[in-house]
Amino acid sequence: MENVTILPRESSLAPLDTDVDSVHPVWAALDILCVIIFGITFIMGTVGNALVIWVAGFCMPCTVNTVWFVNIAVADFAFCLSLPLNMTFVILHRNWPFGRVLCKLHGAMNNLNFFASVFLVSLYSVDRCVTVHCPLWARKHRRPHLAVLEALGAWIMALAFCGSSLVIKDTITYQGITYCYNNYDIWNETHRNHSLWQQIAIPRYHALIIIRSVCGFVGPAVVIGVCYGLISAKLWKKKLTSSSRPYRVLMAVVVAFFLCWLPFHMLQWAEFISSLKDYKALYNTVQRLGSIATSLAFLNSCLNPVLYVFIGHDFHEQLLHSLPAALERAFSEEPRTKNKDKGHKTIRYQQTLSPLAAKFSKL
Repeated sequence: MENVTILPRESSLAPLDTDVDSVHPVWAALDILCVIIFGITFIMGTVGNALVIWVAGFCMPCTVNTVWFVNIAVADFAFCLSLPLNMTFVILHRNWPFGRVLCKLHGAMNNLNFFASVFLVSLYSVDRCVTVHCPLWARKHRRPHLAVLEALGAWIMALAFCGSSLVIKDTITYQGITYCYNNYDIWNETHRNHSLWQQIAIPRYHALIIIRSVCGFVGPAVVIGVCYGLISAKLWKKKLTSSSRPYRVLMAVVVAFFLCWLPFHMLQWAEFISSLKDYKALYNTVQRLGSIATSLAFLNSCLNPVLYVFIGHDFHEQLLHSLPAALERAFSEEPRTKNKDKGHKTIRYQQTLSPLAAKFSKL
C-alpha cells in the first residue's frame, strides 16, 4: 500500500524493483494519476474543510450537528495536510526522504484520522437514527455537550488504534531506495530467517490487517447500514420526503466514504492472500496499485464539503454571503468597542449568518 510491507530476501515477497518497474507505461501513468488526485484532494480538502471548520465551528451556535460536522472536518483536514508527503513519495518512485521519525508520525497520524473519521461517521449515523426513531427522547437528551463527549471518545478510540504505527513503522534502504514500511520484526526476532518470519512476523501482519478491516471498515459498515436501513424505513413509512435532506446528506457522506475506501481494503486483503502463499506477482501488483487506491481513499477527505454544498443546495449561497461579512470585520479600521458601530455590525452580521446557521442545522 502507501506503506510498503517488506519481507525477507529469502521470501518471494521481496521489495519490487522500483527503478525497473516504474518505467512501465501503465505504472507510470498510474503514478501520474495518483499525484494529480493527491494534488486536487490537497487543495480542495484543505480549503473546503477549513471553511466547514470556520463556518460550523466559529460562525454558528454549537449544536449536535455542528459538533459532528466540525470533528469530521478536522479529521479530513488533518488527512489532507499529509498529502504533500504522499505526493513526494510517489514522485520519487516510492523513495522516502523524510527520515524514520516522520515515517512513524506520518503513519500514526494517517491511522488516527482514518479511524476518527469512520468512528465519527458511525456516531453521526447512530445519532440520526435515534433522532428519527425516538424524537421525543432525542429532543430531551440530545445535547451538544454530550455530542462533544461522544466525539472525544471517538478520537480516543482512534488514538488507541494508531499506536501500533509508532511501533512498527520503520525505514530501510534497499537497492538504493529508502522505504517507509511496516516492520513486523521490529525487535529483530527472526534474524531475517524466512522460517522464523513465517512463524512470528506474518501472524502479526495478519492480525493488523484483520483488526483494521473489522474495526475500520466491516464493523462500521454494519452499524451504518443498519442505521440507514432503519432511517429509510421510518421515512418511507411516514412519507417524510420534505424533511429527508438531513438523511440524504448522511447517505451521501456514508456512500462516498465506503466507495473511496473499498479499493484500499480490497488491496489489503489481496496483500493478505499474497502473504499466505508467497505470490510474488500478486504482491508486486498490490504494491503498485496501492498508491492509486490510497489516493482514492484520501479523495474522500475533500468530498464532504462538496456534498454539503450540492445536497444542501442553498448552502453555497449562504456561505458566499457570509464571507464578505467576515472580511468586512477583519479589514475594518473602526474600533470594535464603539457601541453604535458595533451594534450595527452585529445586526448586519447576524442577519447574514442566520440563514447559514439554519441551513447547517437542517443538514
